[in-house]
Amino acid sequence: MARISEEEINAVRSRADIVQVIGHYLPVTRKGKSYVALCPFHDDHDPSLSISPDKQIYKCFVCGAGGNVFTFVQNYEKVSFPEAVAKVADLVGYPLSVDVQARPESRDPHLERLQKILEETISFAMYQMSTAAGETVRNYCLQRGLDDAVRETFQIGWIPGGDALYAFLHAKGYSDADMVEANVVRTSTSGLHDVFQERITFPIHDGQGRAVGFSARTLDPRNPAKYLNTNDTPLFHKGSLVYNLHRARFTARRQAKIYLCEGVTDVIAFSRAGMENAVCTLGTACTEQQIRLLKAAAPKLVFCYDGDQAGQNATWRAAKLAMKNGCKVSIVRNTTGKDPDEILRDGGPEALQQLAHGEESWMEFALAYLQSHTNLENYEERKEFVRRAQAEIEQLEDPFDRQHFTEEVARISGFPLTYTPEQKKTGQRRIPNRLVQPPVGTREAEEQLLAQMLAHPEAAACFTEHLGYLPDEDCEEAAMLIVDARRQHPGEPLDVTALMNQTDKTNVQELFARMATSRYYEWAYDESIVRGDIRKILIGKYTAKADAFREQLAQTVNTESRLALISEYQQCLLELRRLIDEENSN
Repeated sequence: MARISEEEINAVRSRADIVQVIGHYLPVTRKGKSYVALCPFHDDHDPSLSISPDKQIYKCFVCGAGGNVFTFVQNYEKVSFPEAVAKVADLVGYPLSVDVQARPESRDPHLERLQKILEETISFAMYQMSTAAGETVRNYCLQRGLDDAVRETFQIGWIPGGDALYAFLHAKGYSDADMVEANVVRTSTSGLHDVFQERITFPIHDGQGRAVGFSARTLDPRNPAKYLNTNDTPLFHKGSLVYNLHRARFTARRQAKIYLCEGVTDVIAFSRAGMENAVCTLGTACTEQQIRLLKAAAPKLVFCYDGDQAGQNATWRAAKLAMKNGCKVSIVRNTTGKDPDEILRDGGPEALQQLAHGEESWMEFALAYLQSHTNLENYEERKEFVRRAQAEIEQLEDPFDRQHFTEEVARISGFPLTYTPEQKKTGQRRIPNRLVQPPVGTREAEEQLLAQMLAHPEAAACFTEHLGYLPDEDCEEAAMLIVDARRQHPGEPLDVTALMNQTDKTNVQELFARMATSRYYEWAYDESIVRGDIRKILIGKYTAKADAFREQLAQTVNTESRLALISEYQQCLLELRRLIDEENSN
């Protein structure tokens, strides 16, 4: 991967406005001098991501995520630092002198041939749709709203009968074995035949927009296989692909949500209605790998499966899987008895938009779903309904929501349920991975000292003279970066975002963000406070040393070694006593 110079990194950073860049991915709202957004790095229900345009940093006060414009893109898109710089450069219109993607991609020549066969098949099918022989199919498409522009966007085509595709690819010089492996041709006792002949073809692409297979629809009402998908091939793995994701990703990021439908025609209907952030998982069995792909595209998944029992069962399973993987979830319950394509044709774009915008929360769906599977006239089934509903309620973060849905369960079941905060099983609650609030004592002193060092050169000088290290590994790295920056730029204010670029450790980047937004950073320099922090850190150090000496003495039997340890232990206690006395006198 090409290296971006420090000068260009700084140039991109100086041109980038963190509010605009984050706003490219998430909806942001002004709040006083700052902006807020729903944090994409944890299951956020109230905007907890604070964005400071003055300091050009972001900070989540729930999960602890924080950093500058580059770290946001890096963590949101899960890309390398150079790739994040390149993406920000592209957003702000800064032309980098190097292409970070310009690296030789070693791809199997055999896979390249299979890829080429699929591309040739797309071109062949799109051309056949435009011929005189394809007029009937073309008219059918027009009746379904698939006009020239839609067919061009989604590369929709048609493969005629008579094994025409095989003849075309054979004439192009492709081997029978490669055509079979790409699953556009199959073998049988009567020879080689087109897999998708007399079907409308919808190409399926991977995350890079490369064709990997097809979903193909028959026009024969007698054919029980209405849709036929590519079989598993070296390029096509159904459980790891999401149809239309390469097109939907941009809008999904901007709106911070993505619509998840059942089939390709549903996705196309959403697009025709102006909702371009719709995808489908090529069947209702959503996999964990697909969920991860969707989560990378948007923090919120809106399920738009069919309203029949099979669709609702699939929604239940997939939404549970999505929440397990940290996604926000809402559901569009389609009770019209029509699929999105029919809604669009009968009621126009507004009808489908109205349906899609009528999202309901997971708990609203869950109660309705559980109720539909319960005979409320049966006592045991009612009791089981309450048990399952309460298990879902216990996962809710908002006390108001827990109380509201407990009352709903009581109303539906007829059981006298009352919510109290103690009913919440905190062990089942989703807890952020990182603790934001430091414990009182050494760690608090370290962070207070770092914030002062970040704000005041005098604090950094005092640290260097009287301490020179910090016990915590992340704090130690941050301190060394601050000291080094102070040496290189004496008397100048430190650029927090530039310091973040000096480390690839997420914990350290988040630590800088936390320090720059802490109350300690705003304090005027006070040497007594800084010396007090140093003293607390030293007290922690000598306390730990004294504990270690006691353990060693309990295990040491050699007289000479024991006497040496006792001497060191006594010196440690003397220094610890001096520090404690000094602390008590202040």
